[in-house]
Amino acid sequence: MARITIRPDLTGMTHMVAVPPMPKLTDVATGQVATDRESGETLFTVQLLETYEATAQIVKVTVPESGCTDLAAGAVVRPVGLTASPWANLFNGQVQSGVAYRAASLTPVTAGAAAPAAPAKPASKAA
Repeated sequence: MARITIRPDLTGMTHMVAVPPMPKLTDVATGQVATDRESGETLFTVQLLETYEATAQIVKVTVPESGCTDLAAGAVVRPVGLTASPWANLFNGQVQSGVAYRAASLTPVTAGAAAPAAPAKPASKAA
């Protein structure tokens, strides 16, 4: 099956850390931690609350350890290099499918950059 990777347009979206980074496991029974095939770096899973207009959803994003340091629940972040890879598996005669998200890093958004600046108030005239 061909592998397709999509780069999502994040315009107008806000991402907030719902669950802080946790090591991604390749085998839950043994506790084996997943590593990046190219760099060998430990991979982490971060659950983000993604909001857009009047909707919200939780997305799990895989990020290398160096790209998700010091992220606490509630932190607003910007996914850098986010890709989405659709997948499907046949298991016990049933098709399971979804989308795997991966980012190079999650960069914290400063308070000033998170929300648009309030319009300036007109100066009042002295009488």
